[in-house]
Amino acid sequence: MTRLDLMWRLRTQLSGEARRRIRKFTDPLVGPFGSIRGALTSEPLVALTFDDGPDRAHTPCILDVLAKHRMRATWFVLVNQAEACPNLIRRMLAEGHDVGLHGPDHRRLTRLDPRLLRSHIGDAAKRLAAVTGRPPRWFRPPYGSQSLWSYIAARRCGMRVVVWSADCQDWTQQPEHLIAQRAVETVVPGAVLLLHDSLAADPEVPAPNPDLDRARIVDLVLTGLDARQLQGVSVSELLTGRRPHLTAWYRP
Repeated sequence: MTRLDLMWRLRTQLSGEARRRIRKFTDPLVGPFGSIRGALTSEPLVALTFDDGPDRAHTPCILDVLAKHRMRATWFVLVNQAEACPNLIRRMLAEGHDVGLHGPDHRRLTRLDPRLLRSHIGDAAKRLAAVTGRPPRWFRPPYGSQSLWSYIAARRCGMRVVVWSADCQDWTQQPEHLIAQRAVETVVPGAVLLLHDSLAADPEVPAPNPDLDRARIVDLVLTGLDARQLQGVSVSELLTGRRPHLTAWYRP
């Protein structure tokens, strides 16, 4: 068992309140090694983020919903899928969304040889830039799994690591309205909300419910944010003129 595995096991034994208290103490100390989990603001803004796409079935419908609500998001894409769906990437950019990097595929970075991390992430960033026409600014590691070495590799490739502070758990086998309700109830101003427009085919992820309507989840989430007078924005919008909330995010 690695030191990171041990730290994670100890963390999972703590209650949510205990973890919040620890973060309140440690987050101000992380300095240059902190990952972005939100913005330090009381303004009614929430960053909407989508992982694991683009997906030919779900992504266009989610883009339609975002356009209807006049909200923007950040899409953390897998390069293999982005190269297969360049028109969806171009639509994201044309409609004012961010396109960030999730990886070339959905491999867990903490299981790769640390000596290969920079080339693994850097090559993926170059491939994504060939699709978007611009270098990616934001990076989210698959599964949120991160070591100090993968963090440094992403930073040396010119990207900021963005994690999340609210998760609707839309990979679970639950009805759409319950998934959306969890998201709306857990976000606070300045939060980063984790959503998925696809689920990577992976033995570590439970098989998704084939009847799950991801666009309906997003529509319910955005309607709920409207009711709370919260505005969904991209990560770039959230951090424009606002200090990022940094956190020590290291997990196996």
